Amino acid sequence: MVKLTVNSSKTCLITGASRGIGAATARRMAGAGYHVFINYRTNHADAAALVRGIRENGESAEAICADVTDKESVRAMFESVSARYEKLDVLVHNAAIPLVPQRVLDLDWARDVQPQIEVNVAGFLNVVQAANRLLASDSGIIVLLTDALFHTPPVQMGAYLAAKGALWGLARAVAKELRNRGVRVNTVSPSMVDTELLGNYPERAREIFAQDHPLGRLATADEVAAVVTAIATEAGSYLNGTNIIVNGGSET
Repeated sequence: MVKLTVNSSKTCLITGASRGIGAATARRMAGAGYHVFINYRTNHADAAALVRGIRENGESAEAICADVTDKESVRAMFESVSARYEKLDVLVHNAAIPLVPQRVLDLDWARDVQPQIEVNVAGFLNVVQAANRLLASDSGIIVLLTDALFHTPPVQMGAYLAAKGALWGLARAVAKELRNRGVRVNTVSPSMVDTELLGNYPERAREIFAQDHPLGRLATADEVAAVVTAIATEAGSYLNGTNIIVNGGSET
């Protein structure tokens, strides 16, 4: 198969993109003229529906299956990308698993903490290592964190925060090591977003989270995706090693 030249199409791969922030980002990046690889692990139906919707708008996308915690699966995904494209312009690490409310004193490492670390941290490491040769100068990497790392953390999110804290450290290391190649690495840290990630929290708990917020509501996936897209495209060309907090003015 003949590879496309770098100038024929800009490319973007988003992990965990079948729904939520990932799906909203895929729509926006496609609208900005990128060919978007919509990574998913098991949710083929939603990924396929997202691709159809993007293509119906006259834009370009395709679904690509891979488990970010499986190094071989990730390697195969990027081999598929590199068979057709010489460069990956944007990589967004968004893959996540649902939050399960749990007090720190009740956490079990294997059951509660390790799964979060596997997806958030090991997943990012696998993705960056496999994508490395496709990330040429002027490529950008965006990593999704959480504003709770920088403000008062909510209760019963210890496993999630441990993983996101480790991911932040790894993202900063990647930013420093790749900067001489012209690869920009930035993070986006939203407050609570109204997505399936909060599906294990009772409706009343989500209502309380919203009521306590300065804007009186949770963020939408599209509001976060708008910031991710801005950083990933020309508007973020002079940003590197930066963390953008998207929390509507909340300080707690």
